[in-house]
Amino acid sequence: MLESKVSDFLKKPLITVEAGMSLRDVARVMRNEGISGLLVVDSEGKPVGVVSDTDMVRALSKGISKEAKVEEIMSTSFFGIDPDVTLLDAARLMKENRVSRLFVVKGAKGKTELTQMPEGIITLSDIISAAQIG
Repeated sequence: MLESKVSDFLKKPLITVEAGMSLRDVARVMRNEGISGLLVVDSEGKPVGVVSDTDMVRALSKGISKEAKVEEIMSTSFFGIDPDVTLLDAARLMKENRVSRLFVVKGAKGKTELTQMPEGIITLSDIISAAQIG
């Protein structure tokens, strides 16, 4: 199953939050959607960052207010993968870069600049689930 393409397992639609949303509201989206990371977009819908549940916990443990804006804690580093790459190669890329999610973008492999909305996202959990199926 790990030889399957990323495109067969990516999550659609991609769930996003706006950079000006509070950490409280972002946490609510994560909980309601049952996900651990989100793409952050600006007011025009352009990708500007990514935030994970780990980022949220780290910020709150440092005393950052729940009303702080997600843009204050988000990462601006994106890691991407081409949709035609295998799940095994995606897992390797995650391990090498110590990330648990990759944005699916044609031609991407590793740290990338997002100039367009990704096709979707593939997570470590998706790969683990796929390995259990196969």
